[in-house]
Amino acid sequence: MTSFLGSSSVAIIRWVARILGTVIGLMALFGVVEALTYHLERTSEITTPGVLVWVGFLLILLGCVVGWFKELAGSLLILGGVVLLVAIALLTPSEFRNAWILSIPALPGLLYLYVGLARRKK
Repeated sequence: MTSFLGSSSVAIIRWVARILGTVIGLMALFGVVEALTYHLERTSEITTPGVLVWVGFLLILLGCVVGWFKELAGSLLILGGVVLLVAIALLTPSEFRNAWILSIPALPGLLYLYVGLARRKK
């Protein structure tokens, strides 16, 4: 029987993170496309929070892709994007009524962080 930090547990958590990361990455891709089309239609309404939301979604998407190969780097990108989105949601509460939803992408980021740190301990 392996310990909690055993190789089989880490492998299972890695695959859970990859599957969740793929789903969240697709959702982030849709968020990037939606934000991009919204800003292309209304170029006169481009605001700094709108651009930062776009950057946050891009960081999450990039982190989900990088996480397949480099767990620690992927987790930092995902968590950085989540922090950026939550910060924008807190600074502009009128635009984000359900800001807690923005923390859902943090789950694969935290799982990738766990896997990356567990692999470093070996």
